[in-house]
Parts: sequence; C-alpha cells; structure tokens
Amino acid sequence: MHEEQPQQRQQPPPQSPEEGTTYIAPVTEPSVNTALVPHMSAISPALTPSPVKILESIEPEIVYAGYDSSKPDTAEYLLSTLNRLAGKQMIQVVKWAKILPAETGDKTAMNFNRIEGPHLPSLQEPQNFFQSRKPSQGRERMRQSAMFELCQGMHQISLQFVRLQLSFEEYTIMKVLLLLSTVPKDGLKSQAAFEEMRANYIKELKKMVTKCPSNSGQSWQRFYQLTKLLDSMHDLVSDLLEFCFYTFRESQALKVEFPAMLVEIISDQLPKVESGNAKPLYFHRK
Repeated sequence: MHEEQPQQRQQPPPQSPEEGTTYIAPVTEPSVNTALVPHMSAISPALTPSPVKILESIEPEIVYAGYDSSKPDTAEYLLSTLNRLAGKQMIQVVKWAKILPAETGDKTAMNFNRIEGPHLPSLQEPQNFFQSRKPSQGRERMRQSAMFELCQGMHQISLQFVRLQLSFEEYTIMKVLLLLSTVPKDGLKSQAAFEEMRANYIKELKKMVTKCPSNSGQSWQRFYQLTKLLDSMHDLVSDLLEFCFYTFRESQALKVEFPAMLVEIISDQLPKVESGNAKPLYFHRK
C-alpha cells in the first residue's frame, strides 16, 4: 500500500507589473544610455520578416503631454509641459533606435550607444499638443508666442503627409531616414556601415513608393516628393533647435523646466551643433 504524496500546488508565474494595468507609477527617469530596449515578441525567431514589418512591430507608442487645463495657462507652464512631452518621446525614440534593423532583409539590430543628431523627437507632437487645447485659449494666445511660427511649420509637415496620402509603410521608413540624416562633419567611427544602412533604407523607400495605392505609375515623381519633404525638415529642425537651446540657457530666468534626460542630451549636443560639427545629409542639394 503506497502512501499518496500530497500534490504541491504550483504557483502561477509572476506577472509583469505592466500586465493588465493602464497606469504605471512614476519610476526613476532613465538616462539616454540606460533606456530599456523592448522585446520584439511579435516576431517569430524562425521567420525573417521584411524590414517594413519589423518597423511596424517596433513603432513607439503614442505619448501625451499631460496638459492640465486647471493650471494657469502661462508661457512657462506650456513650455515645461512640452519639455516633459519631449522627454517622454526621447525615451521612446531611444528604445526604438536601438532595435532598428541595421541591414534590410536581416533582423540584425544596429546598437545606438549614443544617438547623434537633433531629429529624434516626432515633429508632430508639439502641434498636436497645442491643437488639443481649448479653442478659446488657442489661436490668439498662440500668435503671441515665439512657438507660433514653429508650430505652423510642423503643421505644414502634417498637411503634406495628408496631401501626399502617405502610407504607414512609407512613414516608418522616412522616420528612419530622418534619424540617419545628420552626421558629424568628421564622420562616424563606422561610417561605411552607416552609409550602407542609409542606402538600404533608401532602396526600401523606393520599393514602398512603387506599392503605394495612390501612385499612378509615376513612382519616380513620388519618390522625389517624399525626399524633398525630408530635405525640408532640416530647416525646421534647425529653427526648433535654436528655440530649444535658447530656452535651455535661459531656463532659470524663464522659469521653464527640463526633464533630466533632456538636460543630459542637450548639454551633450549643444556645443556640437553650435560649433557647426553637425552635417545635414540632403537628397536634392549639397
């Protein structure tokens, strides 16, 4: 007669604190070098997905400014809110950049130990932030702000997206090309690998252009329009940087707050950009 052993009750595996929740408690803000890299769980290791599919799977989540309409609608509060939004965006962009496919047709990821160039945050979010404010507060108050012309420029970019009927696939590739559109004047340590990566994404954009539903056989014309749009962002980003650097230098006098991550990145990039060390890469002009 055998004595039955009591069955041990298996404990369920621990759940991630993010599972099933919609609110994440504040944590220590990561730096540009310590931002976590998300896992591409949607991609099976047995498959070799196309670069566009990978870009779709790693597309960052939308982040929000957290604008509080109950607080006084002052310039310093609005700018501080925009800076918090930019800080959140930067965390998302660093995660995204670290897992970009370095070689098209391959899942090899290019590790960005240090992100160079000023084009990282989305150009549309500040405009979306101002559009989300109450109409009665918006137009006339915005016209009195130094941000008005910059927001107009960002709005024009979004209008161009609509006019061109930009597909999501084209958008994801153009975003990578925007990241790869600025280099130091003295080059990168892995300049050859960088140039190959950029050339591969240009080829991918050409492929997507030929597949675009709104394209009526004039793929060369559409490619020209999209690359001209990318070129036009250099001047806008330059103006945004000038405004950002000004508010950063005068942050105490202006009473504008900057998240720790932005302080780290701006402090590193400001002397490089202002010394003329950053070299923009154009498609249609030297």
